[in-house]
Amino acid sequence: MKKITVPYGKEHVSAFVPEEVKVQYIDYKGTDIGLDEEKMLFDAMDKPIGSPKLEDLVSLDDKVLIVVNDHTRPGPNKLIVQEILKRLRNKGLDKGQIKFVIATGSHRGSSRTELIDILGEDVVDDFEIIMHDCKDDKNLVYLGESIYNVPIYVNKALTECTFCISTGLIAPHHSAGFSGGRKSIVPGLAGFETLKIHHSLPIRPYEPAMGFIYGNPFHEVAVEVAKKVNVKFIVNAVQNPHKQNIAFVAGDLIEAHRKGVDICKGVSEVSIEEKADIVITSPGGYPRDTNLYQAQKALSVAELIGKPGCVFILVAECKDGIGEGVFKDWLVESDSPEEVIERFKREGYDVGSNKAFMYARAMCKGRIIVVSRCLNGEELNEMMLGWAQDLQDALDMAFRIKEPNIISVLPNAVNIIPKIIKGDDKCEK
Repeated sequence: MKKITVPYGKEHVSAFVPEEVKVQYIDYKGTDIGLDEEKMLFDAMDKPIGSPKLEDLVSLDDKVLIVVNDHTRPGPNKLIVQEILKRLRNKGLDKGQIKFVIATGSHRGSSRTELIDILGEDVVDDFEIIMHDCKDDKNLVYLGESIYNVPIYVNKALTECTFCISTGLIAPHHSAGFSGGRKSIVPGLAGFETLKIHHSLPIRPYEPAMGFIYGNPFHEVAVEVAKKVNVKFIVNAVQNPHKQNIAFVAGDLIEAHRKGVDICKGVSEVSIEEKADIVITSPGGYPRDTNLYQAQKALSVAELIGKPGCVFILVAECKDGIGEGVFKDWLVESDSPEEVIERFKREGYDVGSNKAFMYARAMCKGRIIVVSRCLNGEELNEMMLGWAQDLQDALDMAFRIKEPNIISVLPNAVNIIPKIIKGDDKCEK
């Protein structure tokens, strides 16, 4: 028997399949090596791309705003923030001139414990931290319309500062092509009225868009807004699919991000021999599988490599349950995946409706079985999803649905850009 192992929360789960079944692991092919992250970051900020150094750009009378992603976007935030603060202090700025804003997008606000994990206790205690709320109208400002007639509402902190620094992580993203750079502003600090248009069709690509960035309306709108709010410097980490920070880029909003995208693309693209009958996919464990809402990103990658009528097995702990917004309601209230998709075309984005749409999109391509010991099977069945308590049960169910010739395994799906190389199964952009 062949053993299959994938991440689950902070652990791993395993199952066995017969020897005669071909198993195709789809993962980063490079070798993880020990890297000096502090030196990489220092060097990136000492030799910024398309920009003078941060300490040469900022002035002594600037009001600085540092944008940091929330608890759902893991990255080396503490390391980046400490290096930024060191350089600002060396320039002569005091604490009263520096604020932080947490780019939550449409997510809930981060708790104090989560903020300490993101920023460090000293930063949480010593600096003003603004928690973005996309529906808090009194803390939003309107800046007109962008291309594609998207109304621009952003957190007013962006217009009250004189120098904005955006931090984040560059990784493949299922709508934006790649995360990082401009994405910390839209959707990170955007108002709901902006998100409603920006996250709806046709600005949102219909199909999964990992790696599709240039010419992508989702990206183009976000870039325009980030320019409009005058982001003057970015610092982004680049990770490989094993969550190892392999590079940092700093400097100009466009040029530094483009360099990071090139690095990320080089380690994230994986050639795949053929599409599979069963696809086992994991977002890579904690914190990316904290709920079913977030874990969906692993399905976007799986969609690209499954044969028509395949079985998708989504392995996600989901210790925080289903997730926010109307996500569950839309799936429960519909009689078919197609009905969910048509509703999304009519009504567009609401918090959670986008996730319902993307689950439904995957359901139109194959059956979905969720592996989680934290979720309720009856509840998932109401959402048109299958459920299994462990991976072996899920595989046994999948074998009853479809006898496989090939099984593909994505242990770290969210950071993978799959490229099908076999004959008629080649992916098209």
